[in-house]
Parts: sequence; structure tokens; C-alpha cells
Amino acid sequence: MICSVRKATKEEREKILAYAEKRREEGHEVRCPISDTNQVDELGLRIVEEHENDIVWADQIHIIWNPASEGSLWDTAQSRMARRFMPEKKIILVNAPEIQATDTKSYTNVILATHLGLSLNDGLKELKRRLSQVIGT
Repeated sequence: MICSVRKATKEEREKILAYAEKRREEGHEVRCPISDTNQVDELGLRIVEEHENDIVWADQIHIIWNPASEGSLWDTAQSRMARRFMPEKKIILVNAPEIQATDTKSYTNVILATHLGLSLNDGLKELKRRLSQVIGT
């Protein structure tokens, strides 16, 4: 999983942990940064390397996106790169229906486009069209 840790609100933390627990109950092996990564790291390098190992190991990467999270941005970029070498790897944006596309280029748009399977030829209009189908508006 990719999620906010330091910038997560109490409500967001509860949602993340509940999501991870539900996946475990379904029989999946889950690595959740909040509960499974030692966050004591003076530089952050050990955390990054641990997450890189988790990204390479995972068949699927589930993201609960918080645009304020620097770590989530880093890990999501790592996931996209990993998928270049392991195209079978799935990247799933769990909270896509809660996220709004921005009107200009942004990493939020990139993450939404990744989740929706858009290509370089698709633009903002297509992103918003596809996103509206996901959220039912």
C-alpha cells in the first residue's frame, strides 16, 4: 500500500488501517506503511528502501492518495517506474472517487490517469470524462 503517514489525519489513518485489514481478511498479504514500516529513520532512506522492496515484491499497489503526502508522491513515482519493468503490476487508486482532477497539469492528474489506464495521447478532457464515470456524475 501507498498512503500518507506523517500527514494523515486520525480519520484517514483509521480508514487506511481498516482497508489494510479488510484485504488481509480476504487472504491477501498486505504491507501498510502505517502499521508495517518502522517510521523511526533520521534521514528517511531506510523507509524509502523498505518501500521500494515492497513495491517490487507486490503484485498490486493500492494507493490511498493524499496530495499533501511527500512520501506517497515518492512511492507512487517508484511504482510507476517499477511497472515499466514489470508491466503486469497493477496500480490501484483506492480513493479515486474522492479525488478531483485539477485544471492544469499535476501529480494528482498523473495518479488519476495511471489508475484509469490513460495514455500519453489522452488529455484533461478525457481524464475528467473517465473520472466522472468512476464517480457516477
